[in-house]
Amino acid sequence: LPALAADWLQGPLLFQLLQSRGFLRSQIAALYSCGFASNVAFGLISGVFVDRLGRKKSCVLSSGLCSVSCLLQLSRDFLALAAGRVLAGLGTSLLFSAFESWYVHEHLERHDFPAEWIPDTFSRVALWNSGLAVAAGLVAELVAEGLVLGPVAPFLVAVPFLVLSGIFVGKNWDENYGKNRPCGKACGEGL
Repeated sequence: LPALAADWLQGPLLFQLLQSRGFLRSQIAALYSCGFASNVAFGLISGVFVDRLGRKKSCVLSSGLCSVSCLLQLSRDFLALAAGRVLAGLGTSLLFSAFESWYVHEHLERHDFPAEWIPDTFSRVALWNSGLAVAAGLVAELVAEGLVLGPVAPFLVAVPFLVLSGIFVGKNWDENYGKNRPCGKACGEGL
């Protein structure tokens, strides 16, 4: 949930942040495209990557990539911002693959809980995620208006949530791995 909250904090004011830095709409579109393209491209192989690296490590990596991305939003340099969007795309791809894969493995393999409980858990997470989205949008607006930093403030507020998430996972979760599948086949399935 802290990682999801951090993700929601970053969305509402990205356009406003980039516009306040004097970027043209076409440049802003290019920056958005960097993030979306990296998410899509990495999404094709993220399952294999997560299974091989380890799901716990991938969750910690997601928190780290997203943290660096948030900090890069302090820059006014187009290339640094583009790198930040690419890292955000990679981190978000891991956010929506590694955490769920880790949970499903723990649920079924380590604890041998009934598979029928998984949809209920995901329903609860979706409900909490909806509430987080609304709350994060409000917090993003409040900190952007209330802090001297303006629209970059939500990105900085997201960093402690990401750090908390990474530390929690690193200290409390056991590592698990997926089946070793050929990358070509997995990429084809992803495509």
